[in-house]
Amino acid sequence: MNMLLSNTFYKTPLCHLVTAILIVFSCSAVSGQVSFKLAKLADGETFCVSLIPQKSWSSPMNITSTAQVTIKVPTNSFEVEDLVSMHADVSWEYNSKSIAPMESAQFDYLSFGLSSMGTKQLEYQEGVEMPLFTFKNAKICQGSIELMSNSDPFKSPNSKRANVGNSITIFGAKGEAYVGNHSKNVIPCQTELMVGAAVSTQLETAPIVYPNPAINEVFVDLNWLEAATEGHFIIKDINGRSVGQKAVQLATGFNKIDLNVKGLAGGIFVIEFQHEDQTLVLERFVKQNR
Repeated sequence: MNMLLSNTFYKTPLCHLVTAILIVFSCSAVSGQVSFKLAKLADGETFCVSLIPQKSWSSPMNITSTAQVTIKVPTNSFEVEDLVSMHADVSWEYNSKSIAPMESAQFDYLSFGLSSMGTKQLEYQEGVEMPLFTFKNAKICQGSIELMSNSDPFKSPNSKRANVGNSITIFGAKGEAYVGNHSKNVIPCQTELMVGAAVSTQLETAPIVYPNPAINEVFVDLNWLEAATEGHFIIKDINGRSVGQKAVQLATGFNKIDLNVKGLAGGIFVIEFQHEDQTLVLERFVKQNR
């Protein structure tokens, strides 16, 4: 009888202990998650995919093993070009296109994959948006594009046996960290070129912006074809908000302008030149924190 009571005494706390461990593990596994975001940059033609973490991870917890992003676009109206990773030593690839599947015949599905698997280069800070890559469309597109959602009719398994969907595995999240999209991002896919003919008549060639990515300062080299003029170089974030400016006087011919970006947060920015009643969108650059 005493032995039976003894066994019962030891088994019950052990059961509770195992349950507690499972609860703790479950909470820790879902406490650090990330959402994806799609946006169009201020130049009107570049699309950007970002992530927003709900927890900060430093090395080695920030090791990112795999990642995939799938975007749905109007069928036969989108061809990816100028794919650019926003982080040094981190590579993304445009992997596949699923054209007009029967589950959603009005859309094509474009999948991008992280090819730098096991990277430590991505810095996760709670609540801070982190751009991953940008791309453009080589075709004429009408309608809108958006990130594929977890409830999309073409989710796996599907009629094309395609590996589609969004995913990211992070060591600190103990595996899969993707929980959904930041918001219902429906982005017009038409390009809205803001530079226009003015650049071709006022600049001999496209301006050169360097270093890119930048840490402390950015240089702009350009050849001005018109008479000397005064104006302002404006730096805008991906939402079109002005975050810095510098008054300059451009001379006819070659000009080199330096812009201090040390105080900017990490992200993607666009440089504009404003003079008289004109605004020229020159180039974008990436600001990195050390």
